[in-house]
Amino acid sequence: MLLSAFALSGACAGNTRRPCESQTWEGKCKLHGLTKIEERELPMPYVTYEAVYVPQPNEAHSQFTPGELRLQFGTPAAHEFALVDHLKGQQEVACHAAVAKESCLPEQVTADVLPFDAEHAPSLAPPSIVGCAAIDSASEQDRLARTRSEGGKIEEHFTFGAGSAAISPDATNSARDVAKRMADEPSLECVGIVGQTAPGEPLSLAEARARAIKQLLVSLGVDSRRLLTIAANANIAASKTQTPIDPETRRVSLRVLLETSAKSAP
Repeated sequence: MLLSAFALSGACAGNTRRPCESQTWEGKCKLHGLTKIEERELPMPYVTYEAVYVPQPNEAHSQFTPGELRLQFGTPAAHEFALVDHLKGQQEVACHAAVAKESCLPEQVTADVLPFDAEHAPSLAPPSIVGCAAIDSASEQDRLARTRSEGGKIEEHFTFGAGSAAISPDATNSARDVAKRMADEPSLECVGIVGQTAPGEPLSLAEARARAIKQLLVSLGVDSRRLLTIAANANIAASKTQTPIDPETRRVSLRVLLETSAKSAP
């Protein structure tokens, strides 16, 4: 009888839970992603975005960090871009979660994201398509039809060694001339960078040469959206006799793909 009482007493003592060190988890959450998850036309144009916030580890709660939090925000489509700007402006917010008494772990996290007020938000027009993307944009075709002009030529070109995509030392001077022209002529909306190979060289080398020149132009201040890389093999049939290969076939040339008049119609 005494043994049973002792065992019962020990069992009760073993079930005694220590109180949690903290009743609330508190910290910062960072915006990890913003995705449009719904776009409907009826009964009125409306969009919904999902914002993913990730709690950040902190010393006050070193034993545990809650999982990510997904929040949804909707607005009439006329205010879509105002909503996106509103959420992107809250890259880091305070967040907190009550601690469950059973496990001492945080429950559902809440984030102090300021609500979006569509009633007082400006109706923003979608951003205009910039550079080479305008060529394939259906929304830009009317503007291009009214403002497109005959594309000019770009004389500068770049040659490469056999089997190489390394830029030659004198390429920078030519690239500076191209960068200056594009800065002076915003009407050059899209310039194609055409990489070429000699017979026997892989097409991938043509693409690598074009990318090398694009990176060089970007480093000199050219907006990458105005540049489009194109790869091309030299159109030369192989012959049985060994003939010298013209170095000009291992080149990158520039072509104006889209040029519009300086004053576009609104």
